[in-house]
Amino acid sequence: KLPDRVLLTAAAAAVLFVGSGASAQKVPPYPEALRCAALSNAAAKIGKGTPQESALFDHTIFWGMAAADAGRAAGKTAKAVDADVARDAAAAEARLRAQDGGTTAALAACVRQVPALNN
Repeated sequence: KLPDRVLLTAAAAAVLFVGSGASAQKVPPYPEALRCAALSNAAAKIGKGTPQESALFDHTIFWGMAAADAGRAAGKTAKAVDADVARDAAAAEARLRAQDGGTTAALAACVRQVPALNN
């Protein structure tokens, strides 16, 4: 089970971001989109069955689409992007479960970039 601290960090970052009135963003470079897709994927897997599950799912969808778009722009196939995300998500999951501070901070940074989906 994902430690409450990690889930709370992701949830707090989402609240701060939604409240900031952030505007639509351009597709980030592939390495950034991949990192955030993997982190979001790992957090959603760990957070399944928690009160944060819905928000984590939204982050996963957003970053999955961003990674697909960025990957396509970088000349990668959908299959290659999926493989990259799966590989990196497995490593990110282990770091999140270990409560690695850098990984938790990276997840929070990714969450802050997700636009409000309730508009």
